[in-house]
Amino acid sequence: MESPSKQLAQKIIDRLSQEKLLTPERGQRLVSKLTDGSLTPEDWKVDIELSQQKSEEEYHD
Repeated sequence: MESPSKQLAQKIIDRLSQEKLLTPERGQRLVSKLTDGSLTPEDWKVDIELSQQKSEEEYHD
């Protein structure tokens, strides 16, 4: 059974993915860091920026 922290982290990442702020792949890489509290502001910034960049590239293709 997953811990409450992991369940909450997964819900947060799923919602960010639904809102197209994170790609599912990038989001899954953040779950463990979010769960154990080691996620930094830079982690968020880089992954969200790269996800948005990927979305824009897909839109233009």
